[in-house]
Amino acid sequence: PKIEAGPPAVEAAPNSQAKRLRQARDLTVQRRFDEAVALYKEVAQDDPLNVKARNNLGVLYDELGHHELALEQFEAARALDPNSVEVLVNLGSALGSLLRFDDAERELSRAQMLAPDEVAVRCCFGILCFRRGLYDQAEAELRWVCEQDPEHGPAHFYLGETLNRLSRMDQALEILERAARLQPYDHRAFYTMGILYDRKNLREEAVAMYRKARDLQQR
Repeated sequence: PKIEAGPPAVEAAPNSQAKRLRQARDLTVQRRFDEAVALYKEVAQDDPLNVKARNNLGVLYDELGHHELALEQFEAARALDPNSVEVLVNLGSALGSLLRFDDAERELSRAQMLAPDEVAVRCCFGILCFRRGLYDQAEAELRWVCEQDPEHGPAHFYLGETLNRLSRMDQALEILERAARLQPYDHRAFYTMGILYDRKNLREEAVAMYRKARDLQQR
């Protein structure tokens, strides 16, 4: 999911709220997650109608693996702005992470009605197909996203995982190497590359990938 540009905060001092949201975004980039969460919560408490604060807090929770907490924020954001494609995509992503596939598809279908060629929508559909084991459909969606946005890290990761499930090892490695460059702090691509190198009997390369994945997990 990507962080929404969002409507302006309905608040007596919108510039102050916008500044705090930028600070929270900067804290996230610096990986100071607890501080970012606290600041987003503060903005949401001060301005309950601030869709951006709810959405961005949900995105952060989702990236930290707290999908239930993310879901609460995305549902609150959707109640405030039912036609926000970004919120619908993020909500669908969180539902997919919780294996609520039918609910996820419902939200993503609504997002697709509003923005049929939106990259984020197609990416989330591709990830949902991957999670459902529909690998051919997942490949088609995710490859389209990667062609439209060559810098899209999550799309490359899930395309690589999809190709792995389809036993297309060399293609999977190529895409996962790209995903690792785009998302250098995500251990998952390195771990899967380790598995693929193991399957190709390239033990030295596999060990290096497993070590990198372990180091990233321990940070």
